[in-house]
Amino acid sequence: MGETERLAFFLLLPLSLALAAWKGGVPERLGALVIVVMAVVQWIAILFDPSEFVSVDPASLITDAVGAVGFGILAVQARRIWPIWAASLQLLSLSAHFARWADIGVPPFVYALMRGAPTFLVLIALLLGTILHMMRLKRHGADPSWQDWSRARAAYGRHPQGFSRRS
Repeated sequence: MGETERLAFFLLLPLSLALAAWKGGVPERLGALVIVVMAVVQWIAILFDPSEFVSVDPASLITDAVGAVGFGILAVQARRIWPIWAASLQLLSLSAHFARWADIGVPPFVYALMRGAPTFLVLIALLLGTILHMMRLKRHGADPSWQDWSRARAAYGRHPQGFSRRS
């Protein structure tokens, strides 16, 4: 990562996290927490095994798996679009590790870009999600955080052989 990209990342990181913690709803705060957990896991893992882009980087693999699971849970539960983007981007990061593991001729620079760029875009998704949450609050006065899965259950009645649609 060049100096410009590194500067952009380290400016965007505190901005996204601070705005999500200050003005975001619960999903945005939890998304910020996922990013913090990812950073802590990455930092701890690098102490034991410094990053190399020649083979699969276990520290980044674990970090990206944590992000994919965390944002995946948020994507299913939150009434927001940005966690779906974040989960998808983290899956792209995980696919970079698979490409490196499969040894399909991915140069080290491309591997580094494939595993790092999606996380940068996750920060942008969190920032946009927080801004959209603030706009919905201003416009409607409320912004429900979580899916109401009870509506789905109410639409289906219990049937001896599984679920059946109520008339």
